[in-house]
Amino acid sequence: MSTVCERLAEFAAGVDVAAVPEAVRARAQDCLIHGLVVGGAGDAAGFGEIARQALDVKGAGGAHLLASGDRAPAQLAAFANSVLLHARAQEDTHGTFHPGVATIPAALAATESAGGDGATFLAAVIAGYEVGTAISDPLTELTTPPFRATGVFGPLAAAAAAGRAFGLDADRMTSALGLAAAFAGGSSETFAAGTDEWHYQSGAAASAGVLAAQLARAGACGSARAIEGQAGFLDCFVQGAAPDADALAAELGRRWRILDVTFKPYPICAFNQVPALVAARLAAEGGITAADVRTVVVRMNEREATYPGVGFAGPFREVAQTLMSVRFCVATALAHGHIDYQGLRRFDDPVITGLVERIEVVPEPARPPKTASASLTTHDGRAYELAIDDSAKELSWDSTAVRDNARRLRPETPWTPERLESLFAVVGELRSAPDLTGLLGAVLDPAVPAPGR
Repeated sequence: MSTVCERLAEFAAGVDVAAVPEAVRARAQDCLIHGLVVGGAGDAAGFGEIARQALDVKGAGGAHLLASGDRAPAQLAAFANSVLLHARAQEDTHGTFHPGVATIPAALAATESAGGDGATFLAAVIAGYEVGTAISDPLTELTTPPFRATGVFGPLAAAAAAGRAFGLDADRMTSALGLAAAFAGGSSETFAAGTDEWHYQSGAAASAGVLAAQLARAGACGSARAIEGQAGFLDCFVQGAAPDADALAAELGRRWRILDVTFKPYPICAFNQVPALVAARLAAEGGITAADVRTVVVRMNEREATYPGVGFAGPFREVAQTLMSVRFCVATALAHGHIDYQGLRRFDDPVITGLVERIEVVPEPARPPKTASASLTTHDGRAYELAIDDSAKELSWDSTAVRDNARRLRPETPWTPERLESLFAVVGELRSAPDLTGLLGAVLDPAVPAPGR
């Protein structure tokens, strides 16, 4: 029987864009558009610039930093670009794992540094999403909290993406994944503290995956039993709760988990998306203003409602606190009908803080994940109730919805409407692109020379 890493590696090394279902190719392109546009909107948050400064790059290297146009070695570019794509917490989601912020930067940096073409890049993206989610899907609820899913599963996704971009064969890919499994980790205490670690965990995961692939390419040997072996990945992160290792990664190439990826309409924690949507609809359908609200009771999945930071009720001093606080997110959605990044900075807005005090959160053990209901009463005695019990219908967007959301986000980016439409066109033609010149030209600042200019 092959090991888990061997099964993952055989799949990742063999991903061929021409052979995967059209729906999978289309979803990979959707994920690229969403991730890159969210990254463009995330530039203003400042975390990408901090990452760039920390790297102290001197303009040498094989890959671009998307925010500044600087060049850096592939593993450092993957770090900085991951931080950028994760800066405003609006990335895609699979369970509690955010595959795009690890996979896309790793695939981009590795493909650019290796001089790969668009089809190779797209194959690398698919490899990363599928490998990362093949492991996260059965394990994410067993690990988070206290671990953070993107720190735990991100290195595996990034290693698969980078390894495919580098053209590693199955044996080298097995070593890359073994090394990446040994690099995995990351706590979720950052959300309880309202501090910045989570912004950089995705970057560390993307960088670790690229480095693992580089090490394997250079001849480093990683354990083929890195997942199920004694003191391996499963023993570290899920211990006695581990599923049958023989079943892990058994469906690769038959079940495409990238099709289950969901997208965030708001720049807030994944657990708060549905409660915020419920609140926004309650306000819209009832014609309710903030001044009308007497009480709000929000019912959520127990694990989500008690996740570090989600129950925080103030005082608010950092965006890391407001985007995690379900009360702040529900209050903002009620007051404004939407949540943008600037709204998360209204720490002392009396309308928002007043609503926060009137919101009760009830954890429900039997409630399915990513669902929520809200009961609202007004000062004049009206009562409203609304629930979303199937979030996939709300958040699993088709290609049209992804592009429509990107257009809504564009004013928060430095991009013109024409530049955004150019990105759509370039991503649509990636399969036949001879290199990444067009993609980089669409994403980088026009003043920054992309390869081939």
